[in-house]
Amino acid sequence: MKRLLLICLSVCTFTIYAQEYPRKEINIRNFIQDIVGNPDGGVNEDLFESLYQNYLNPIDLNNVSREQLASVYVLSEKQLNSFFQYRQKAGNLLSIYELQAIPDFDLPTIYKLIPFVAVKADGLSFGSLTDGFDGSNQYLLLRYAQILETKKGFTEPTSTSKVRYEGSPLKLYARYKMFSQKDFSLGFTLEKDEGESQLTDFKSFHLQFQNKGHWKNITLGDYQLQLGQGLISSAGFYIGKGSETVLTTRRNQLGIRPYTSTLENNFFRGAAATYQLGRFDITGFYSRLRRDGNIVIDKATNLEYASSLQTSGLHRTPSEIEDKGSLLEEDFGTDITFKNKDNSLQIGFTALQTNFDKKIQKADKDYNKYEFAGTQNTLLGLHYNYNYQNLSFFGEVARSSSGGLGAVSGVLGSLGKKTDFSVLFRNYDRDFHSFYANGFSENSRNINERGFYLGAKHAFTKQWSVSGYFDYFHFPWYRYLVDKLPTSGFDYLGRITYQPKKTLQIFFQFRQENKEENTKITETYIDKGKEKTREITVVRDRTRRVFVANLDYKISKIWNIQTRASYSTYKFDGQDFTQGFAIAQDVNADLGKWSFSSRLAFFKTDDYDNRQYFYEQDVLYAFSFPAYYQHGVRHYLMAQYKISKNIDAWVRWARTDLFDGDTFSSGLEEIPLSHRSEVKVQMRLHF
Repeated sequence: MKRLLLICLSVCTFTIYAQEYPRKEINIRNFIQDIVGNPDGGVNEDLFESLYQNYLNPIDLNNVSREQLASVYVLSEKQLNSFFQYRQKAGNLLSIYELQAIPDFDLPTIYKLIPFVAVKADGLSFGSLTDGFDGSNQYLLLRYAQILETKKGFTEPTSTSKVRYEGSPLKLYARYKMFSQKDFSLGFTLEKDEGESQLTDFKSFHLQFQNKGHWKNITLGDYQLQLGQGLISSAGFYIGKGSETVLTTRRNQLGIRPYTSTLENNFFRGAAATYQLGRFDITGFYSRLRRDGNIVIDKATNLEYASSLQTSGLHRTPSEIEDKGSLLEEDFGTDITFKNKDNSLQIGFTALQTNFDKKIQKADKDYNKYEFAGTQNTLLGLHYNYNYQNLSFFGEVARSSSGGLGAVSGVLGSLGKKTDFSVLFRNYDRDFHSFYANGFSENSRNINERGFYLGAKHAFTKQWSVSGYFDYFHFPWYRYLVDKLPTSGFDYLGRITYQPKKTLQIFFQFRQENKEENTKITETYIDKGKEKTREITVVRDRTRRVFVANLDYKISKIWNIQTRASYSTYKFDGQDFTQGFAIAQDVNADLGKWSFSSRLAFFKTDDYDNRQYFYEQDVLYAFSFPAYYQHGVRHYLMAQYKISKNIDAWVRWARTDLFDGDTFSSGLEEIPLSHRSEVKVQMRLHF
């Protein structure tokens, strides 16, 4: 009776606050700002795809594991402990409102968590494989997008420029999915990129069953695997370094996940299954698919080999089409993970073997000396996770066929209610080869790197909080465009957030990164008694600083505004610095059936090194994180209309105008105008 009374009071309180904090769907813009911040490079589309998958497939709080709940990157270690202690003591949650009754949970945290979780009365399903079809949901998503101006790639060839795109400028996308939140998922994805000639240039399909007795997961078609800390196989929503300085340093064991992204690499195609045997989860998987590769004929042996793997997924020109599916890849392996009685200890063994039908041999360059070469790679690894009070110890070590080792080890914890921290060490040998890895690192791949990371967050009051990290990294061997060894650097970030009320948030953020990189300088020399100059390449320390200020204010239930400004500098030792600046004003409105998002942005940068990245609102499942650079303005307007209970429609128009120059972009992407416009139209039918 006391518990029911507490839940009733929580419902009343939650409802009152919800009038100020409406959440019809996830505010992906704010979530990305809190987790990702301002990236220095392009952001992987699969990252946002995974985020939306978490949103559209909410976790059942009555059956969720610690790894699944931690993977949302909302709850601290102390809050995770509080949740599972509460559930163990009180039993299954009766309502989502009961979250307010859990110690260490507050309303801001609950509102961040709600889009990703649900409370379901029924538990695991032990029926047949076809039971999941009952009560299933379905939706069909159709999208059209196009750049309105004509790019060079779509013009008639000339005697000096003959290469052109083979297809039309239309970008088309279709997705169908049928699923039961209980235990079943089936779907396919079709996509044609701009310039491609085939309407279904990329095709993806999956069929998944979950929780069928001892079979925890059976997946056919396209899938990914999130195992350990991602040194052998990685998937799911993961950032590494970002504005969230603590929670995102650790990866969580999520196992098999259906693949539904349009990125045409980093996934498996075949079958995978997980069987629960006592306290062991045993996963087996097999994959066979064709990958894009740049095929070259060895003049000495007349044999074909791949000089590189192509990952763009674009098949527009004759050379890109020739590379499509030119390399056959076969993968198989297993993961065996043990969990103790209270799930505080998790230890796993992983094995993965990859075979190619043609040898991979990269160009003969110093930085490629220890890169993978051959047709086969085997990875063996151990991963662990141990929870002790408010501390979580985690790590993984793996070895590739070359003998190279990869290792990551860290601890994440809470020091009371107001302070959280994380510490992480990593070491990836220069000859550690793992094609599906995405562990914590400074490089884009887990190779040739050692580092130490320290992150922390502290809430002074309910209104004021600070966060930051420091990361030191060292590269023992040469890197691309770095003609020196060894090299090293460091990176740190600080952020202060002020939220005086639930409808207003202000934050300031500063980040600095120091690295050693190639740069060109002018050298004076004497030739035949005359003084001359020449340009040479040297390696020097490079410093990049980025300042960000943001204000987000919900004026009413209808109107929300956001103002965001970013300024950066880029400087090599002994040279003048360059700089860049951007400011954007967003206005959003929710009018019930109609909702609108708009932006006007001004930017000015000295060079591409000072490009500014701002996330833009886009249609469902589409992600826009463009680089603002050069000198100009960008604006967009997006409208969403709920045509009926089962039909939603989106229209988005965006345009960039450059003040300097008469052309936009270069190469086959060049537009002989100083502006570029894009339109997107999307419809979703759900039933």
